[in-house]
Amino acid sequence: MDDPAGEIEKVAVLLMAAVNPEIQKAAVLKYYTPDVSFRHPFCTVPSAPNSREALLAILQWYRVLSPKLVVHMRSATFDRDTNDLYLDAEQDFHIRWSPFRAAPSRFLIHLKLRPTQEPSEGTTLYQIASQEDFYHPEDLAALLMPRSCPSSTSSFAPARSSAG
Repeated sequence: MDDPAGEIEKVAVLLMAAVNPEIQKAAVLKYYTPDVSFRHPFCTVPSAPNSREALLAILQWYRVLSPKLVVHMRSATFDRDTNDLYLDAEQDFHIRWSPFRAAPSRFLIHLKLRPTQEPSEGTTLYQIASQEDFYHPEDLAALLMPRSCPSSTSSFAPARSSAG
């Protein structure tokens, strides 16, 4: 990324909600460092040589669970002094076989970026060296069990069938 705050919404959609696995894989290879670390309430990938492959497997499994994931960036703040990028995001996550509507959840993402110099152009490009996802407990519960979360009243209604 040349301009992390300006490009991150497009990058996030490619990483989390790509239309097919090939586009998602290309984005993971382009935007994450090979030794990326990843922290999420349900899984962790420690930084290691080729840890990016483990993260790719997690992101592609996420696509299998929710093939029509919708992601919205509410705001992005990039601190050039520390190379930290903070995102306020919302996603509509619908488990493939669930009869309930997608549960919208708001979450915060902290990305630690690693700058690299592009020798041919003399510009600085940034890759994601670590990612941490933070959810409110009720939003996290609503991702998996929409009926158990009283604050997600919209998820009580069954999903509409696309047939007829």
